[in-house]
Amino acid sequence: MMNEYVLVLVIGALSIQSLALIYVLIRMIGVTDRALARAQAPEAVGSTPPPPVSTPGKATVAPLKPSPAPVCTQPVEVVDKGLIAFIKKEEGFQPKAYWDYKQYSIGYGTKANSATEVITESEAEARLTVEVDKADTLVKNFATGLPKGIHQALIDLTYNAGPGWEHASLGAAVVSRAWDTVKADILQYNHAGGVVNAGLTARREAEVSWFDKPL
Repeated sequence: MMNEYVLVLVIGALSIQSLALIYVLIRMIGVTDRALARAQAPEAVGSTPPPPVSTPGKATVAPLKPSPAPVCTQPVEVVDKGLIAFIKKEEGFQPKAYWDYKQYSIGYGTKANSATEVITESEAEARLTVEVDKADTLVKNFATGLPKGIHQALIDLTYNAGPGWEHASLGAAVVSRAWDTVKADILQYNHAGGVVNAGLTARREAEVSWFDKPL
């Protein structure tokens, strides 16, 4: 009877040890499986940075973009008021855009921004002085040291008929200081739409008169 009792105790002890051993093995297998799962993942944990945390009450500020440079329409310093007065008289003030052979013009003969544009007289004068300044710069860059009257004539021609004369025979005559040829060439710029225009003829004659008597 005693031997049977001891045998039962031994078997019970072995069973407890076996269960403990089995439990340890199960835990080890679970840890190994989790390790293998992490190793086989596309990216290791922590390799992808977390999304930025937004601060409550603060909006995300987009990068600033540079603003386009404004178009200058402010009047520049007028160095030749006599020429400005002549152009204003010749062109006359037109507050509404009108068709002018090659373009829509407005104000004192400057190019309009659209066919329906309307401007004030002060804006027209501002645009006038800007364009005269551009013409003055063109003439100065093309030929320096010109007599005042010739310089004025070329500015008005540029303002009225546009650039391009500097690449024609007129430009060559200006460079060579052949003033009689310059006069004759200026008088040729009296056509509008391919037809001789009386108003342009009178304006060209006025310009060549400045050679001897500047404004």
